[in-house]
Amino acid sequence: MQILVLLGFARTLGVLCESVKIPALAGEILAGVLLGPTLFGRISPDLQHMLFPDDETQSIMLETVSWLGVFFLLLASGFHVNVGHALKSGRASILIGIVGVLFPIAIGYPIFSTFDSEYWGASATALSFPLFVSVACSITAISVVARALGDLGISKTSQASLALSACAINDVFGWLLFTLVMSLVTAQTLGIVEIGGKALLVIGFIVFSIAVGSKVLSFAIKRVEATSLPQPAAAQTLIVSVGLLCGAITQWMGIHAILGFFLAGTMAGSAKSVSDDLRNSVSDTLHAIFVPLFFATLGIKIDFLVGMELWPTVIFCLVAILGKFGGAWLGAKMGKQSPQASVLMGLIFTPGGAMEIVVATLAIELELIGQAIFVAIVFSALLSSIIAGPLIGIQARRMG
Repeated sequence: MQILVLLGFARTLGVLCESVKIPALAGEILAGVLLGPTLFGRISPDLQHMLFPDDETQSIMLETVSWLGVFFLLLASGFHVNVGHALKSGRASILIGIVGVLFPIAIGYPIFSTFDSEYWGASATALSFPLFVSVACSITAISVVARALGDLGISKTSQASLALSACAINDVFGWLLFTLVMSLVTAQTLGIVEIGGKALLVIGFIVFSIAVGSKVLSFAIKRVEATSLPQPAAAQTLIVSVGLLCGAITQWMGIHAILGFFLAGTMAGSAKSVSDDLRNSVSDTLHAIFVPLFFATLGIKIDFLVGMELWPTVIFCLVAILGKFGGAWLGAKMGKQSPQASVLMGLIFTPGGAMEIVVATLAIELELIGQAIFVAIVFSALLSSIIAGPLIGIQARRMG
């Protein structure tokens, strides 16, 4: 029953938000907030507890569906990433993508190092807390960017192409850093040699996925589509299966499975025989069921009124939004872009969206951050995703 209520409410509010040009994730999270301890639990705690009981079996079931939502969200996000095309787009996209990650980390780490330990999670240290939170500030939501550019009718322009290429590089580099940091934090007993070896193994798998994996997937899709199996179901199953395989491989390597799912998505994003229609059909299916449940479940777990603290939220929002803007702006200037184009790149990089929320979810699961920082990250992700579209539109019109 709880999944039925959560999914129905999340999808309804998500569609309503999309109808007024607000990202669906805002409505899906709101569904969980309204049904969870923040509102429903205060108005009618007995009824809320009856609908969402402290039953281990139901909790495990909801948690499992929620994690599938995380994995499939990363898979679908990878569909927007074509690394081969991004690398061919030139020096500017590489600089924007890499500086766009490093700059927020550089300004965020010293700021978050000053935070009192009351904001840390139980497993956090003076190194892991600021490192994790500053990396969270660097994550950009390429799906929000692609949607905003499409809604504004500028997705086919040279600036949009440069922005998406830079976002692709930013995503790969950002998730590589994030998973390595997470691996470092969760395996503190490893020595420098073991950590270096793991980093090389991960980089090697990323290079293999981009250089070889996309070609293998392209060949496999052609063979599957040439059979008498029902389409597009067979091809969809193959793509999801590749996600599960890559997730298992990265988990075996000691890196979180999310990186494997994301890399599987980039393979599908770069594979020539994987059509836009096929990618969209897989993405639509995942976003219709698993992804809304993930976002809605966040609101069931957390009391946002108790967790919300003003100054941590304000500081994180400023560091994340201005940090990503500044990093992309600086990278664009280094890449010889015009002043107006540099501002546009900065605005395009500001939304944290679903990716920032995934990072926050992993951090609180690993007990690296407390509830106040989790709420701050979620609020920043929502705020940046909502304001990005209008600001990009204003700047695009100024550029003519």
